Amino acid sequence: MAFAFDTLKFTQRLEQVGVGREQAVARAEPARDMIIADSATKADLEKTLRLDLKALKAGIDGSLRELELRMTVKLGAIIAAAVAVIAALQKFL
Repeated sequence: MAFAFDTLKFTQRLEQVGVGREQAVARAEPARDMIIADSATKADLEKTLRLDLKALKAGIDGSLRELELRMTVKLGAIIAAAVAVIAALQKFL
């Protein structure tokens, strides 16, 4: 993983605010290790996105199936109503 953490700049910044040189140097290494350990790698992001995309696709597929069922039921009701209207008109005419 290519990740840069400037320990020298970190140390210098601590010295500017009054931290002694030895303490600043001693804090730089653990700070770098913690920051790098908490950073997501490209592989981490790809894995997470792949899982999220699979879940999203499954959700969309389910929604489409539900929508298709509702549309089929509504279309059937419209056709049944049209047949009933035509049958009623034939009796009256």
